[in-house]
Amino acid sequence: MRLENWLNELATFANRNNLVKMLVGNKIDCTDREVTRDEGLRFARRHHMLFIEASAKTNEGVKTAFEELVEKIIQTPGLWEAAGPDGIALSSGGQQQPQASGGCSC
Repeated sequence: MRLENWLNELATFANRNNLVKMLVGNKIDCTDREVTRDEGLRFARRHHMLFIEASAKTNEGVKTAFEELVEKIIQTPGLWEAAGPDGIALSSGGQQQPQASGGCSC
């Protein structure tokens, strides 16, 4: 299974232990699904991942996936640190990320 390989690569090359991972079951608008909702949910739980289903075609669940992922990142201790009076910056192992004005500094 490709997901197992990707998770192994993530474990090998990630420089953080508190990663937020989300499995998105896509193409839920199709009638001939390759993976059931229950299979996806079980896999996500086994690997300590968030799980959501979505359809890029109908836009169902897409916004929710991004919102839930961002919410979980914000709630995870150590991923965010104070950046002074201008707001917050993504933590990068003790090094401050430069702040971009008017956009994402990811």
